[in-house]
Amino acid sequence: MRLYIEKLKEIEKVFGEFDIDLTWGTDPHMYFRFGYWQQISIGKLKQILGHNANVEEYSDFDDDCGWQYSYHIKD
Repeated sequence: MRLYIEKLKEIEKVFGEFDIDLTWGTDPHMYFRFGYWQQISIGKLKQILGHNANVEEYSDFDDDCGWQYSYHIKD
């Protein structure tokens, strides 16, 4: 999926600070992390990215930090 700066600015305006990174392994793909692993509205993120965006929410519980959420963009 190709992301344009206008979309990234809109995402930042709606959700605040975020990072973009790549997963490791045999199936690398891009993911977003908002704030300190905050949960956001996946529906709103899909709306901004476009209806055909394949976005999946991943969560993990850390004993020290609690729930951590990331949003994976898959082709």
